Amino acid sequence: MTRAPSQTGLLAGTSDLESAPMPEPPQATTRPASDGLPLGSPSLWKLRVEDPFNRYYRYPIGRLVARVLLPTPVTPNQVTLVQPLFAAIAGYLITFDDPMHLVLAAIVFELRSILDCVDGTLARAKNMTSPTGHAIDGAADWVGVMLLYAGIFVHFQQHPPDSSLAPYISTNGILLIALLQGAMRSFAADYYKTKYVSIFETGRDATVDALRRKVLALGPGSSFFAHFEVFIGRMGHLAFEHEWFDPMRSKSSLSEEHLAALARAENGPLTRLVAALWAVSNGDAFLSLVIVSALLNQLWLAQVLFATVGVVWIGAVIVLNSWFVRSTVRRAIAVEAT
Repeated sequence: MTRAPSQTGLLAGTSDLESAPMPEPPQATTRPASDGLPLGSPSLWKLRVEDPFNRYYRYPIGRLVARVLLPTPVTPNQVTLVQPLFAAIAGYLITFDDPMHLVLAAIVFELRSILDCVDGTLARAKNMTSPTGHAIDGAADWVGVMLLYAGIFVHFQQHPPDSSLAPYISTNGILLIALLQGAMRSFAADYYKTKYVSIFETGRDATVDALRRKVLALGPGSSFFAHFEVFIGRMGHLAFEHEWFDPMRSKSSLSEEHLAALARAENGPLTRLVAALWAVSNGDAFLSLVIVSALLNQLWLAQVLFATVGVVWIGAVIVLNSWFVRSTVRRAIAVEAT
């Protein structure tokens, strides 16, 4: 999860960010992102695209935990850095084949997922959101997933499944495809979440501006986390804008007219459908399904479904979103022209 409603750059401090030359973003009328929400809550549109497990029970628990931690010296980064420990324990427990260990693995990793909601909630409540915190949070998420899947790989090495797909693809091949589709879910969902949240809450597409700030903020003292997040951002720009990112020349493919057209469609049924699809198709939703499969002792079935149906699903969601943006703009412009 992210530490702030919009991404603002990464490094191991703020001096580079403050001094980096930046083109002025287009002016937009903003609205409060958290009106009517409890202290420390994510923005309204961010909640729309959240995994239902996050929205309806992890965040409420996270807010309760954050209230307990609020008067203490515990920092959001400390909450973040303990999460890989829970993931490592879950990864070890999931190597066993008996239902008791699988249930324990699911419970431990679920605690990690709750803490993943606590750190951002605590950061907003303590007014400690920062580019560095966002970078550490993202890296901790990736480490947690890799630790869990390392355990899953070991599980199926020690306890080979009876697979009808064995003549066509190896067990490790299926696991690798399942993991890659999970990464694609996270990759694409983060990109479109940044796009939609910024368009519908500020009236501009922040995907390029956010990446520009991150790139220009990099310096000799920037952390590994900052470089890692910039790399992920560049790959996202390449995948969805079809160009290598240049901080001085790259700009959003959406004009101000296009942005206005999309903003007018915010509460339309298709827009709400797109948000609902991302809520069940993002990286957190993928991990929730892994946890449920462990609880039900159906770990292998889940991996096969991820590697087959899951790949088709996320591909279709990405294509639908690309069509949604283009078609919404075309329809709005056509209506204005008549």
